[in-house]
Amino acid sequence: MKWISVVLACFCASCFAGQTRDNSDLTQFDQPFLLGDWYLINPNPEASKEDFLAIKLSLDSNYNFAIDIQKRDYSVDHWEGLYSANEDTIILGLNTSEPQIYEYSSNHHMLNLNGVVFTKALSNTLAGIWSSAELAGEDLLASEVNKMDLILQPNFVFMFRVSNQEGDEMVHKGVYYTEGDQLVLLYEDGEHETRYSLNSDTLTLHTAEGDMFAVLNRIR
Repeated sequence: MKWISVVLACFCASCFAGQTRDNSDLTQFDQPFLLGDWYLINPNPEASKEDFLAIKLSLDSNYNFAIDIQKRDYSVDHWEGLYSANEDTIILGLNTSEPQIYEYSSNHHMLNLNGVVFTKALSNTLAGIWSSAELAGEDLLASEVNKMDLILQPNFVFMFRVSNQEGDEMVHKGVYYTEGDQLVLLYEDGEHETRYSLNSDTLTLHTAEGDMFAVLNRIR
């Protein structure tokens, strides 16, 4: 089904080993599951020896980090700087005299940092069930797609489906991550990268090249 290939092409952004990373393209970031806002909540602060209510760790694709620690008296300690990471080690505070080194493991919504587990959270209301109200763009029209559905779960799991007038259908399931106005869907055979804007219950998706434009309404 040729139309399926065209739909894939209008979303995908290539990532080649050895290529200089473009900060506007998240698909070139080496450790994408690290990106986002991570939270650790103290489940019982009154009985805990640890003097915090919550910790927020933010990591971005320009290798900036920020940590906010809300204490039991509701004061907040803040620390920010540069970090580096490989597949199992992250270093916070590269621009300081005493950088901190942590072993970590992560998936799309959990980060284990030296045995302490953080959970990723969305910073907006992107999660929901979305269905197309308007479709445009050369590649999308050429593929004869007449419907698009997208489910974005709060735990960063997605389901994406498009269909044409003949009833042919393509479905992808996987995980996603975001930064700024970028949304990347990762699935078993590839990835889709797109830009988005969110206005109340309307989600607009488009590619940087303008080949795809979709307006989706929130179903719930």
